[in-house]
Amino acid sequence: MGNRYDNAGDIKIISRGKEFFAEIKMSDTKLGKGTKANISQNALTENYLFRGNPKSWSDFRKDKKHQNWVISLLNQFVEYPNKILSIKNSTQQIEEKARYLRKLKKRNSLARNILNNIKERDKAEKIEYLNYLERQKQDEEMIQKFYVLIMLGVHDMDVLKTLIKDDQTFHNVENLTVYYSNVLNKEISTKKENIGANLNKILGRFNRLKIVFIKDSTSCKIIGIGKDSVKPLLRISLHWKNIAQGIKTPCLNIFEE
Repeated sequence: MGNRYDNAGDIKIISRGKEFFAEIKMSDTKLGKGTKANISQNALTENYLFRGNPKSWSDFRKDKKHQNWVISLLNQFVEYPNKILSIKNSTQQIEEKARYLRKLKKRNSLARNILNNIKERDKAEKIEYLNYLERQKQDEEMIQKFYVLIMLGVHDMDVLKTLIKDDQTFHNVENLTVYYSNVLNKEISTKKENIGANLNKILGRFNRLKIVFIKDSTSCKIIGIGKDSVKPLLRISLHWKNIAQGIKTPCLNIFEE
């Protein structure tokens, strides 16, 4: 039933000895499918998409002393209020300093320059990390499984790591139907999508899936490679969700191409 992670859907139906699965998704927008746009920052490495245990994005930042250089740039501004300077927790103080500069940036050139410098240095660090990943050997079978799970709306890290290792999950997907319930102006509409058939149709067009990297970009892409075609499927962007780039809540933003 709902919120179980040992099968592909919320509801398991057994009929005439055959198993079927259904997923229910609700959204308060007319066309929304109720899925999130971001996942854990280390999902590319912790879901076995690369062989040989390469560094995660978080470990890469530690090696680059990311927090130290952010502190150094933030400290170029010397007029923070005492309520911020008195914060003992260094991570919390970083966040509050960045929030303070964000409020000032429209009228204070130093605040604006500091945040821009953090953004640009963080961008260079993201690109360097993706250049590092580009040199790693990929596991194309796991990339395909990852793509399937993302398309199913599985974005929780613990759930991803569990299901991606379970081949039965991908057998179940063949019989998975998703029902979308949408509300707009107090009217309810429903839409049915046969996920298994759609994914089989997409995957059937390609011999393999792989990750490609774009020069000087903070994103990479999962592409499908067929006999006569190459098609972008997902774009995965290194991102920070809160305050400003380089400051708080790193994640992976994923977009369907």
